[in-house]
Parts: sequence; C-alpha cells; structure tokens
Amino acid sequence: MRLHRYESRSQQFVVFGALPGTAYGAPDLSLLETNHVQIEPTVLVLTCERLKFELLKELNMSDGWTGQIHITVRGDMPPAEVVVVESQWFSNGWRYRMVLPGQMERPRLVRALTRALLLELANRHNRSQRLAEIPLWLEAGLAAHLLAVHGETLVAENRTRRSIDQALVTDVFRDAHRRLQGHELTSFSDLTLAQPGQFTEEQWEVFRCISQLLVAELLLLPEGRAGLRELLRVLPSYLNPQLAFLRAFEPQFPSLLEVEKWWSAAWLNFTTRDRHLRLTFDAALRQLEEILTTPIAVRVGTNAVPGRKELPLRELIANTEYGRHQPSVAQATLQLQLLQVSAPAELARLIGDYRQSLLTYLKRRTEYSASSTSKSGDAKLAVKDALHQLDLLDVIRADFQSVSPAAAPAPAVPE
Repeated sequence: MRLHRYESRSQQFVVFGALPGTAYGAPDLSLLETNHVQIEPTVLVLTCERLKFELLKELNMSDGWTGQIHITVRGDMPPAEVVVVESQWFSNGWRYRMVLPGQMERPRLVRALTRALLLELANRHNRSQRLAEIPLWLEAGLAAHLLAVHGETLVAENRTRRSIDQALVTDVFRDAHRRLQGHELTSFSDLTLAQPGQFTEEQWEVFRCISQLLVAELLLLPEGRAGLRELLRVLPSYLNPQLAFLRAFEPQFPSLLEVEKWWSAAWLNFTTRDRHLRLTFDAALRQLEEILTTPIAVRVGTNAVPGRKELPLRELIANTEYGRHQPSVAQATLQLQLLQVSAPAELARLIGDYRQSLLTYLKRRTEYSASSTSKSGDAKLAVKDALHQLDLLDVIRADFQSVSPAAAPAPAVPE
C-alpha cells in the first residue's frame, strides 16, 4: 500500500493517504454516501488549517502549536467507525495520531479534528506524561458551534475547494431549537460526567445541541473566552473536570451551585422561546445599541482608581490600539449573530451588515499582522474603512430609531 505524505501550511498537520479511487484511497465523488464528504488528503490539510484558524479565533488564542497531528486516510475503513485520537509522549512533547475513513459526515469530521486540536492546546505545556482529557461537552459543543456559525464550507470540498467565503448563517441554533423544545434540563454536573459510547444516535444529537448551547452561553460571558482558555490550561492538573471548570471560571462562578443556577436560567431562556418568536422592534434596537457600546477602564486622574465608562465600539476602534479593542470587537460579532436570530426581519439585514463590517475589519487586521511586508498604512486604511462603514450603518440605525414606536410622542392625556 503506497501512501502519499502531505503537510499543511503550518506543518502541524501531516496527512498520509492514497489517491482517490484506489484500493486504500477515498471513494470517487460519484460513490459518496448521502451527506458525506470525500476525505481527500490534499483537501483535508486545507480543512485542518481552516478549522484551527476558526477555533483559535473563537478562543482568541495565537497559533503556537507544539504537538504535531498525524492523520492517515483509509478508504477501506467504514464511514461510521469511531475515530480515536491516539496520543504519544516524546521527550520534546506530545504527538497525536488518528485514522479517518475515506468519506465522513461533516459533523463527525469536524468533531474528530476539534478533539485533536483541543488535546494539543490542553497539553502544550503538560510535562507530566499523563494526558489531559477533554470534557465531552467541550469537544462536542465547540465542534457544533463552529459548524453552526461557519456552515458547510468549514469543510473544504474537492469539487469546489470552497473553504473561505460563504454567506452569513442566519440561524445558528436552528437544529438546537428543533431538538431541545420540550426537553428536560440536563444539569451541568451530568454534562461534565458524560462519556462517549453511552448515547443512542438520537440521544447523541440532543447532547450535541445541549453542548453547543452551553459553549455559546459561556462565550457570551464577559470573560468567557478567557475562562475557556484557562480551562484548557488547567485540565492537566485535574482528574475531575468539574474542579478544573470551577478553577477556570472562578471569577464568574464561586461554586458549582452558582454554575447550575446560571445554566438553568440560560436553559429556560432558550427552551421557552419558539424559534420563530422574535424580539420586539424596540427591544432589538436597544440590544443592538448595547452591543455597539462597550465598557472600558478609564482613569480620571493620576492617582485615581480606574472606573468603568461606556464607549461606542466605533470610538474604541478609532482611539485604541488593536490589541486592546480586538477582543471587544470579536465579542460583538458573536453577539450580533445571536441577536440577528431573534430580531425582527426588518432589522436583521442591518444587524448582519454591522457584523459583516466588523468581521471584515478583524480579517484585514489579522492578515496585515501576519504579513511581514505589511505597512502601518494598511492598518490605518482598515480602520478608516471600518469607521466609514460603521458611520453609514449608524445613519440607517438612526432612521430606524426615528420610526420606532418608542420614539413617537406620547398621546395627550385629556384634562
């Protein structure tokens, strides 16, 4: 059996596989099962890098990988066979291996790659030779979240190679709403104790949707991304994932009881709202204004204690360094996407345009930062273009506010 070797751009992923159509290669496109994608080695390396980029961006982390991930594609492997990520300790760190079938459903592929990436992130500085395990809810939830946010093109396909640009996904919780309506609350403690292999197919889909909701709610916390990064960092030091979570999210949750109370409220808010029940026009406008305004620490005097001040996101971009406002802008893009789901149809386009403008700005700044030949003028141009676009959208938003029922004068009360 002759396998070809392919390295990804960052060299973190090394893929071994035969040519499609051969005995051990992926099946031809015409032979793929329904809802399956061809796992072709040269395209798989693109998916690996794309998924890593989106995962790191979601967690606001840099790419300082230390563990290489080796993937073997076996066309003779049944598509539904469980994918196991094997870990091996070397004197210079960890290495990860997995075997993938020649065709897979997108959710299973994204989950397997997400697990490998999370293992690498959690064990980067782990020298104990005892592998840190990833909680199943975190693996399943992040994979489902990324796939819901970025859609099918998160996975590159040989027939189109489309893995970068796509239309905005308008309802990231469509499947979760359908599956979780009327479902009883699964406690946070039960989620953290879940193990692979304990679910039927239907139970797994419910668990995956619950995990997606949990991850999305954690990301919405003021320091949610920092908490998830800390969770990955401390996992090697804990055998109990609940204790690791409490350590990582200590500022938000002093005890497990507080976690359960927060999760119960989040669950109730999600499951009691029909997918088609939208916010009122005024409520959506208020939430939009809150998202576009961010609190920052300011010092009013030399020896004064820093206080909090509400500053429009536009002013934050215009008057602070990129490293200071990037987390706030990234947080706003997620909040805008969630708001768009429940906003009235007439406001959904405006909210989507705000989000797309911020995403474009982040993408341009990231590309300029990664390019060794870029000039400071590129960053200034990105800021200028973003501010111009935000100003135009603010004018449209002001027009909406002027026709809002809340803006109309109160009727005169007869004397």
